[in-house]
Amino acid sequence: MSNTFEDQLTASARRLREAQDAKLHVTASQMSHRRQYWGWIATPAAAAVGLLIGLFIHRPTEQTNDYVVPVVAVETTGHSILDDGADYSLFVAL
Repeated sequence: MSNTFEDQLTASARRLREAQDAKLHVTASQMSHRRQYWGWIATPAAAAVGLLIGLFIHRPTEQTNDYVVPVVAVETTGHSILDDGADYSLFVAL
């Protein structure tokens, strides 16, 4: 087994950590168990409520084919979207 500086430093840090951990006084809390129990109930309940709200809120809207493209006059070196030939109506229907 090599006894390099890194090994000595690691062993020293481990001993220091174990000594500090031995001084800690931790008591078991029953409240932490109750919190975990309620988490198992609250998470599926919240998911079910969210699903029901989403189903009842969904109201389909009528889609019209009236597309208005605003024209803004600015000095640019680019081209207008009216001149590029792309079908921008696909972006409107969501």
